[in-house]
Amino acid sequence: MSQLAQLGVVGYDQWQVSHNGGTYLVAGLPVAASKVPYYSVHGIGVQANYILPAKNFVAFFKYYDEYRALARPKGRTFVFGFSWTLKFPRTRPPKS
Repeated sequence: MSQLAQLGVVGYDQWQVSHNGGTYLVAGLPVAASKVPYYSVHGIGVQANYILPAKNFVAFFKYYDEYRALARPKGRTFVFGFSWTLKFPRTRPPKS
């Protein structure tokens, strides 16, 4: 293969699983952390990869949209990047 393109659906879920500690300021008033609800968030999106094996090059893009968030704001995430692997000459073993 000289090049490869991939497209897929991605998603994630996050939950807070332990009690909060300390106090928080809500509207300028201190509130015990035990009164603040646990947070959770769920997101779904798309990921695309482009791979050039002969050139040792990979590029990717991800987009997530949070469709449900409790005790925190909803948001969108864009991620992109690439990697290029350098080939250094290897020393050859001596002939015997």
